[in-house]
Order: sequence, then C-alpha cells, then structure tokens
Amino acid sequence: MAQLNEKEGSIVARCRGCQGGLSTFVWKIDGKPIGAITDRIEDAHWRNCLIAYRLFQCGGCGMGALGVVKFGGDSAYPGEYNRLIQFFPESKQRSSLPNSVPDGIKKEFREAEKCLESDCFRAAAGLFRSVLDKSMRANGYNTRQEHNLYKQIEAAATDGVITQARKRRAHDEIRVLGNDVLHDDWHEIHANDVEAARHYCQRILEDLYDDRDSVLSLLREAGRKPEEDRKRGKGQS
Repeated sequence: MAQLNEKEGSIVARCRGCQGGLSTFVWKIDGKPIGAITDRIEDAHWRNCLIAYRLFQCGGCGMGALGVVKFGGDSAYPGEYNRLIQFFPESKQRSSLPNSVPDGIKKEFREAEKCLESDCFRAAAGLFRSVLDKSMRANGYNTRQEHNLYKQIEAAATDGVITQARKRRAHDEIRVLGNDVLHDDWHEIHANDVEAARHYCQRILEDLYDDRDSVLSLLREAGRKPEEDRKRGKGQS
C-alpha cells in the first residue's frame, strides 16, 4: 500500500511501469513541482487545511501518477502535517513465474494481474481461467476425449503432473469462478476470490514449468504431446 513521506512529500508505492517493483514517486523535478490543483477545505481538527491533487513521477521508470494528499498547518506542500488519501495507478506485488512458462501464457497471467489491480475482478477471473486452459492445452491436454477444461484438469492429475490437492483447487478456485463469469448472468465477484484464483494459478504454473524436464518425462510417459514436442515435429518436417 502506498506510503507518504511526511517530511518530503514523496510517495513510496509499487509501480506498474516497474512491473510491481517498489519505487519512490517524486513531486518535483530539478527542484520544480510537476503540477497540482490545491483546494482549501474545512476541517475541525486541522489548521489551514488543504487538499492537493498532485502529479508524481516514478524515480525508476518515469511513469506518472496522481496522489491526493490532505495537509495543513502550512500552505506550502507537504505542510506541517499530512495524510495520503488516494494514489493511483498503484501496482501490487507481481507473482513469481518460472522462466520456462511460455511467453503467451505469461503475458496473459500478467494481464489478469493488471485487471485485478484495477478492481476489474470479473475480467481477472476470466483471464486466470484462460491461463489455466491454455496451460493444459500447451501440455497436451486437448484431445477429443478431453475436449473441456474439467476433463483436462482431471487427466493432468491422473498423469501426476499436478497433485490431487492442486486438482481440487484448479476446479474450485479457478475453473468454476471463471465459468461463472463466462456463462452465468452478471453478478459481483469479490477480490478475495480472484486473489485465490491468482495464487493457485501461479502454483499450477510452478507445478508444470518449475522442473520442466521432469514434467516433460511424465507427459511423454503418459502419451501426451506437449508444446515443445509439437514445435520440434514441425521443425523436422
């Protein structure tokens, strides 16, 4: 959560431009304020109370942001005392993914995280389900017998590439939630449910791609044709 430096007026927050890295957002460049709109407001407890809608810049990547800061006691920002009211856009800490996760799946996971950060919970739930679906297909679970995601998850657990416990989480936390978004009438999706979908989607990607050589051996023993083998077959033809 974004934190205001009470003395300097800068803000420490996770930056979307820095892929969720913690950064300091400054409100002055070369000693000059970037810009702000400041209004005086009434407050029974704060002397000379003002509220500033102030522009900030990430000290790392240069991305811009907007902070809403209440301050008082002194007309010059950041004042004698202050409080951060809002700050956006603010990133959350990004989930760690194995290096061998295919680029398209990784990008879809990151897009789902961005939707979650923006409180677009239904969009995020649908994308995490899509990540799971694409991961199953990339590992060879797209046969006629396993034409839907339910059967693909069941088959992956039978082959031993995910555990029985992970299978239950894939169904309950990711697939069912995503199906609610895609197939049911509109209803509110809660942040905690989508956070759970993100957590278990990340864990399943770890199961599949952290020790990739071992998983590939299991897939081949089970007669699966993972994406790596399909690409190799195309290259040889």
